[in-house]
Amino acid sequence: MVYFDTNVLLYAFTKNIDDEKQRDISTILVEEAINNDTLIVSEIILCEFAFVSNKLNEDKNDIDNNLEFLSTFLQPSNFTINQRMIEILNKTNLYISSFDVYHLAFSEYHNAKLFTFDKGFKKLQAISKIEIYIK
Repeated sequence: MVYFDTNVLLYAFTKNIDDEKQRDISTILVEEAINNDTLIVSEIILCEFAFVSNKLNEDKNDIDNNLEFLSTFLQPSNFTINQRMIEILNKTNLYISSFDVYHLAFSEYHNAKLFTFDKGFKKLQAISKIEIYIK
């Protein structure tokens, strides 16, 4: 399975981006995951995607269509994911990175590779055995 941090999905789906190279990388990664039927999405990703898309002044219809499409890959959260997130936060004090910690716990639960452009994930690489790709 493959799980993308919100920034990867934003570069792949939104028009108002600031880095064409990241758009190209994101588009290839997302298309490959969709074609291989390995893409998974969390509720948190959908919320972050909607929030940032709106901040980027994306067209409302585009945001709605993208959310509807991405939600077809939704895997709901559960108690185990939330407990793992809390466990990591208790051990690390990474409260400022709590959304990233959630993404890590979600990826672990689904045994998914995690892709991001966020260098902040470097501090999470030693916490987990899943593969975290920082582009």
